[in-house]
Amino acid sequence: PSGKATKPGDVATSMPGTVIDVLVEVGSSVQAGDPVLVTEAMKMETPIYSPCNGTVKDIKVKEGDTVEADQVLVKLE
Repeated sequence: PSGKATKPGDVATSMPGTVIDVLVEVGSSVQAGDPVLVTEAMKMETPIYSPCNGTVKDIKVKEGDTVEADQVLVKLE
């Protein structure tokens, strides 16, 4: 696990699920509200959005990974 989201550039999910699509790569520039990945829980797909403008510094998960609520999925700088 990559720890709980505590910084403004931490992208996290609000519920447990499975990562089904990573929409960014390291070095990508994102704006607040841009989708960065998609998770699936209980047969529902949920896009996870960037909380702020920034550049993708690190991607902590890959497709197929199971994630927990508030887990850091992507780090922005």
